Amino acid sequence: MGAIRRLSWWAALPAAGLLLLTVAPAALAHGQVSVVVTPSTVTAGDQVTLSVAGVEPNLERVIVLVGQGIVVQFPTVRTDATGSFTDTVMIPSRLPGGTYRFEAIGDETLTGDLAVMAAAGGIAAEAPADLSVPSSRTRSGLEAALVVLFALLAVGVGAVLVLRAERLRGERA
Repeated sequence: MGAIRRLSWWAALPAAGLLLLTVAPAALAHGQVSVVVTPSTVTAGDQVTLSVAGVEPNLERVIVLVGQGIVVQFPTVRTDATGSFTDTVMIPSRLPGGTYRFEAIGDETLTGDLAVMAAAGGIAAEAPADLSVPSSRTRSGLEAALVVLFALLAVGVGAVLVLRAERLRGERA
């Protein structure tokens, strides 16, 4: 009976480790949300649509456009009950050409890139950067520590349950 007890305990450890390896990376990758900017290249004076989905619901976000040493603030938006928002904003007509970044600032900062071509008579545009790779959200050390702590807690609870079941099985025998 002792060999079976040791075998079941050692069988539980890989299962707990597998759980830890599957839960922690998924939780850490959850924050890979960005602002979708449509269209991603415009002429100064045009409108763009900003969209976000899968973030904290019912939260206000401050919208700013940053680049070329300029910060343009837009009206604040609020995510709906599903954690989404869509807003259309007008790019200032005197904005110099170049690469800019929209930021939706709330419980975290979400970003999306925009290439702006100068309007006729405006400041010449720079060559736009490669916009195909969205910037990633950086989790704070506290968030990552909480995810790992939760996963370790789940492994600990699982180990306690296995030990308790083994003890009860031993008492019944």
